[in-house]
Amino acid sequence: MRLVLPRLLLVAGLLSCLATAGAAQLQVPSDPGKGGGPIAPSPFEPFPGGGGGGGIPPDGGPPDGGTGPGGGSQDAPDLRGAPNNAGGDRGPRAAGGGSRALASGAGSQAVGYGATDSWQSWWETNKFDFIRLRRIADAPYTGQGRLLEDEAQRVARLKAVHQVLAEQVQPVLRQLTAADDAAVRAAAIVALAKLQDPEASPYARRMLQDGSIEVRRAALLSLGVLDAGRSSYMLMNVADDSEVGRRMLDDSQISDEMRGIALLSAGLRGDRAPEPLFERILSSGAELPNEIVASACESAGLVGALRTMPALTAIARSDSRPEFVRAAATTALGRLGDPAAIPALLALLDDDLEVRRAAALALGLVAHGSQLEVTRRLDALLADSDGPTRHFSAVSLGRIGGEAARDSLGRGFASASGDVRPWLALALGLCERQAPMGDIPRRLLALLDDESNSDTVSAYLIALGLGAQDSAPYPQDLWDKILAALTSHLRGNRSTAAGHAALALGLTGHPQAVSLLQQALASGIAPEVQRQVAYGLGLLGNSSAAPQLIALVQDTGNPYVASAAAIGIGFLGDVDAVGPLLHIIERNGPSGLATTYSVVALGQLFDDERRPVLARLAAGDNYLARPSSVSQLLALGF
Repeated sequence: MRLVLPRLLLVAGLLSCLATAGAAQLQVPSDPGKGGGPIAPSPFEPFPGGGGGGGIPPDGGPPDGGTGPGGGSQDAPDLRGAPNNAGGDRGPRAAGGGSRALASGAGSQAVGYGATDSWQSWWETNKFDFIRLRRIADAPYTGQGRLLEDEAQRVARLKAVHQVLAEQVQPVLRQLTAADDAAVRAAAIVALAKLQDPEASPYARRMLQDGSIEVRRAALLSLGVLDAGRSSYMLMNVADDSEVGRRMLDDSQISDEMRGIALLSAGLRGDRAPEPLFERILSSGAELPNEIVASACESAGLVGALRTMPALTAIARSDSRPEFVRAAATTALGRLGDPAAIPALLALLDDDLEVRRAAALALGLVAHGSQLEVTRRLDALLADSDGPTRHFSAVSLGRIGGEAARDSLGRGFASASGDVRPWLALALGLCERQAPMGDIPRRLLALLDDESNSDTVSAYLIALGLGAQDSAPYPQDLWDKILAALTSHLRGNRSTAAGHAALALGLTGHPQAVSLLQQALASGIAPEVQRQVAYGLGLLGNSSAAPQLIALVQDTGNPYVASAAAIGIGFLGDVDAVGPLLHIIERNGPSGLATTYSVVALGQLFDDERRPVLARLAAGDNYLARPSSVSQLLALGF
C-alpha cells in the first residue's frame, strides 16, 4: 500500500499517520560485529565530484556502464571511478585492520578518484556551492506557494518534527546500524549523526571495528558530523595514532588513510577543537607521512584555521613534498578565505603543474572582482598550454565575478578552442548569478541555437540554469525564451542534454519549473533523464513533488532511478516524506538499494546543513591530485 501523508502541524495527527509506516520492528542482528555476506549495491559508487550526490553517477548511466533506453549517454565522458571493493565482507577483520596496503607511502599514489579533466567533473565537485537546499526548519513550500506561519505555529510544527524523530525515525536508524548489509549500516550511522542523535556517538564508536572498511570510514565521518565534543576527542585520537585511537579501532597501528579520514572528518563541520593538532602536524617537518600532512592541510582549510597560513604557504612552496601535498596546501590557502593569501597564490601560478592548477582554483575562492591583478593573471591563463589550468582559470574568473571578469570571459569566446567553451559558459553563468543583467542568458540562448555537440550543449544548459535565477529582474519575454529552451531540450531525443536541461530547470528556482519537471517525469522518459528530473525537483524544494518522487522510489525497476528519487526527497526538506520513506524501509527490509537510499534520504531530510555533508570537502580542490583519504571519504557518497 502506498502511504502518502497529508501536511500536518499537530503532534498527535502527525504521529498517528507515521505509526503504521514506522513502527514495525526490523529483524536485524543485535551485534554489529557478527554476521556476514558481501556488501550490497550501495552509495559506495564513487564518482569524481563526490560530496553528496548520493553516489549517483553524474550522467554516464548506471555504475555498471549501461546507458539505459535511449542511448543518450554515448557522447558523455565516462566520469566514474573504479569500484571500491575494500573490506566488502562483514565479520572478523583481517590482520592489520583491512587497510594496511595504504599504511606506508599511501600519499605517493594519491590521484583524483577516477576524475577526468571535464566540465562535468568540476560541476559534480562544486555544484553545492551554488545550491541552497530547503530544510525542515524553513516554512513549508507547496504547489500554492510558501505557507505563512506565525512563530507559535512554527514552534508547534518543529516540536512535532522533533517528536517524530525521537519516536519513529531514530529507533529505526539505530536498528539498521546492525543490518547485515554494510551499505545500510554505513548509511544508518551517518544519518543518525545528521539527526544529532544523542546515541550516535557510542554506535559510531562500536562501528569503528566493523568488518567493512566502508562502514569504518562512515563511522569516522559520522563522528565529524556530530556536534558532541566527545566525537572530536575520538577523531583526534585516531588521527594521532594514539593508544586510545588504536584501542578504538582494535588495531596495533592505524593506517595513514584512516588517520587522514579522521583528520578530514574532524574539520567537515568547522569544529575548531582540532586546530592545535593541525598546527602540530603542519609544522612537523618531513618526519610525518605525506598522506597525513595533506589531510591536515585540507582540514585546516575547511575550519578556516588562519594561524596555519604560514605553515600552509611553506608546504605549498616546498620542494621536498610531492605535488599532491603541495596542491592540498594551496587549496587550503584559498579555503581560508583571507585575501592575505593572494600574493602567495599568485606566485604559485608559476610553480609545478598540480600546484599551478590548485592555485588557479584557489584564487576563485578568495579573490574579489576589484582585485584586477588576479583577474589579469587568470585571463592570461585562459590561453595556457595546459588544459586543466585553462579550464580552472575560467571558472575562477566566474566565481570572482565583476565587470573585468565578465569582459575577459566574453572575449575568450572569440578565440576559444572547443575544450574551453563549456568552461567559459559555466563561468559566465556564475557571473550572471552574482549580478543578473540579462545579457549572458541571451548569449547562451544564441550559443545553444548554433551548437551541435551534445557535451557542449549540456554545459550551456547548466550555465543557463546557474545564471537565470528566479529572483533575476528579467523581462517576461526573456523568461519565456529561457524556459522554452530548457523545456525543448528536456523533451529532446538526446538523453544527456535532456538530463542537464532538467537539472538546469531545478537550478533556476522558477515556479513553472516544478510543473515542467513533473510533466516530464510522467511522460515515460529514459531512466538517465528520470534521475536528473528527480534531482531537479529536489532542488526546487516544492513539497508538491514529494508524492511523485515517492512513487518513483516504490515503483521503478531501475535501482539507480530509485536512488536519485530518494535523494531528491531528502533535498525537498518536507516532513511529509518521513512516513513513505519508513514504509519503503519496512517493505524492503534491512538490505538493498531501496532501503539504503531511503536511509540516506532520511538523513539528508533532517540535516540542518543546506548542503550534503561531504560537499565542503569536494568543492574548490584540484580533484586531479587529491589525497587518497579525500578520495576514499568522498567515495562514500553521503
